[in-house]
Amino acid sequence: MNAHYTQDNNIGSLQTTLGKDVFLLLALNGTDYVNDLFTYKVRALIREELDYDAVLGTHATVALTTVNHGATHFDGIVTEIDWLKMTESGEEYELTLRPWFYLAGKRRQQRIFHDMSVDEILTEVLNAYSDFGDSTYKLELTGNYPKLEYTVQYRESDLAFACRLMERYGISYHFVHDLGNHRLVLTDTMEAMSELPGLSREYRPVEEHFRKEEEHFWQWRKTRGMTTGKVKLTDYNFKTPTANLLQEQVGDADYDHGRIESYDYPGVYLDAGEGADVTNLRTVQERSTDHRHRVVGDVMGLKAGMRCAASGEFAEWMNGEEYLCLEARHSFASESYRAGQSGSDAEDEAYKGAYVMTPVSAPFAPLRKTREPIIQGPQTARVVGEGEIDCDEYGRILVRFHWDIADAYSMRCRVSQSWASKGWGGMVIPRIGMEVIVEHLEGDPDKPIVTGCVYNGKNDVPYPLPAHKTKSVFRSDTHQGSGFNEFMFEDEKDRELIYMHGQKDQEIEILNNRSKTIGNDETNVITRDRSQSVGQDETMSVGRDQAETVGRNVMYNVGENQQEKYGKDHIHYVGNIHKQDIFADHLRQVGGNYEEIVKGKYTLNVNQTITNNTGTHTLMAYEKFVIKGPGGKITIDASGITLEAAKINLKGAVSMGGGGGAQVPTLQGAANQALPLVEECLKQKEE
Repeated sequence: MNAHYTQDNNIGSLQTTLGKDVFLLLALNGTDYVNDLFTYKVRALIREELDYDAVLGTHATVALTTVNHGATHFDGIVTEIDWLKMTESGEEYELTLRPWFYLAGKRRQQRIFHDMSVDEILTEVLNAYSDFGDSTYKLELTGNYPKLEYTVQYRESDLAFACRLMERYGISYHFVHDLGNHRLVLTDTMEAMSELPGLSREYRPVEEHFRKEEEHFWQWRKTRGMTTGKVKLTDYNFKTPTANLLQEQVGDADYDHGRIESYDYPGVYLDAGEGADVTNLRTVQERSTDHRHRVVGDVMGLKAGMRCAASGEFAEWMNGEEYLCLEARHSFASESYRAGQSGSDAEDEAYKGAYVMTPVSAPFAPLRKTREPIIQGPQTARVVGEGEIDCDEYGRILVRFHWDIADAYSMRCRVSQSWASKGWGGMVIPRIGMEVIVEHLEGDPDKPIVTGCVYNGKNDVPYPLPAHKTKSVFRSDTHQGSGFNEFMFEDEKDRELIYMHGQKDQEIEILNNRSKTIGNDETNVITRDRSQSVGQDETMSVGRDQAETVGRNVMYNVGENQQEKYGKDHIHYVGNIHKQDIFADHLRQVGGNYEEIVKGKYTLNVNQTITNNTGTHTLMAYEKFVIKGPGGKITIDASGITLEAAKINLKGAVSMGGGGGAQVPTLQGAANQALPLVEECLKQKEE
């Protein structure tokens, strides 16, 4: 139907996936930017029924032919199609063209990046859109970007995530257009920006609206604006808590009040060197809005992200300065396809551009305008890692958030403790599988901190509830085994209890005094051995009875003296032998009577002397009594008293009584004269 219409000889043309000259260009209006998305509104004519699905989401390219520099292109993805009206020439539509990067704003994600630099993160994000063309983006970065331990894309689109990272690190982006394609270009220097073909165009303000053979600028307005002139930042790194991370940087403003300061925390850096770079970048970003040049002309090929210059006698005040185009607003109209026109009259087509520029020599960096994601309140997560307990030297743990469908894990998160100081405080490390409460410093998804633990349907409470609601419990779990340690308080009235359970050993170390007061009874049960060592004195006081049962042996080693004092009786039972070894004197004092009963033999061996001092001394033997010495012995038994000795001497008066017979006078006389008492001696004397 459109065979008699062609765009071949027109300044402007439109190409879509429907084929050549199916859509006929009527007008182009739109704006492209540095560090923002372009939007082109294309008004076009079609003489056949439009299949929306065949066009929506595909590339469309407007080509405008410049005077001396060939064609310039405005390519984009058709994101909207609006039917405008029916005309005699066909149906008019408005196609909205946006960059493929615009579609990144439609994909929202929550994911984690570990140990990647910003350029590596951006590469991974942008690679997901490779189906839009082989050259969808290009990184022209010169900076050395550090590895980031932990970066989170949280409830934000790929577009917002990429933009805020670029703004944080001073990376700008713009688009370069070709026929049927456009490319996202990421840069961090002015030098990486491309030049306008031919670089300069004439500036002729006196010929406004006058069409020339050459492209030119006819309006050029320079503007200045006050900005923040000084930036001061600081931050905190828990690994170097005493480090001074305060940094400040003064901008290049020379006007009055050009040193107005902006102070912020956190600066989002880890050391002073990185802080100096961040502060310098923030200063440049603040100063970037000072110098602006607002220009009008008909330079079709000038797009945002290009460097250009003005020439001619009216541009001498610029001294050959180059300018970066930050914004280009394009307006092109064609009346070639109105009813009764052939479509080949170039006089019916006109282009006008309005541009915002900044001198290449002026400070420039992308403004921080993308909203930072903020986690408004606490979240819960599950502890993950290797084994049963996984932590680093700071007690930091890994967690997996419920929103992380990729089954990734967080950075090492610090864990809030009840007390924490230099070598002292509390330390309880959440175990793998626990559900923990995670908050984020300043609401920053990149700065998680664990503040507590909670039970859930899998992790049961230590005691069933609400039956044991009066118990306060701290129970652990044996690592790589079964068992637990526990400390429990029972607060039920009249059942109050402090309970402690140790799965194996208990050690208590008290460097000074320890006092223990028990208001009622104490029971100690020791299944095996007990050892007690007292460095100095030990005192025990028992108010009433003391009973001690020893199943086998008792041994006492006393280094010096032992004293025992009994207020009343002392009864000592020995089931077998009772032996005492006393290596010096043995002194015994009895205040009343002393009685010994020996049912067997009684043997007393004394190496020196025995002295008995008593008022009355009775020795009793029921069968025989023998007194023996070196010179003889005396035997007393039922038959009488027998004295046996080689010689018997009696000194002093001797009194004898009873019916002893004829020998009595003889014995008495012998005794008085100190003569032998036995007849054998007398006989021997007579002989």
